[in-house]
Amino acid sequence: MLADVTEYLDNKIEQNSKKLVFTFYELRVKMDLTEPTIEKFLRLSETRLTNLGYQTYKPGDVYTYEGEPQIVKDNELLIAIKE
Repeated sequence: MLADVTEYLDNKIEQNSKKLVFTFYELRVKMDLTEPTIEKFLRLSETRLTNLGYQTYKPGDVYTYEGEPQIVKDNELLIAIKE
């Protein structure tokens, strides 16, 4: 699982290193993860992203990106921002 998290995060960071968005669709449908596996995947991702200097946010949290306040949507399981 840790290798999957690392690969996923590396791909996400390569696409956009400032804002990473983890959606329900990506994890549940595309990656075919179960609910318990998604929870573990998100915990591991959040730990790694925090260690890399990202601020992480979960559904309902308010965050600022490029000077604009935003809210994490219900279909977004995790947002990571690096200023």
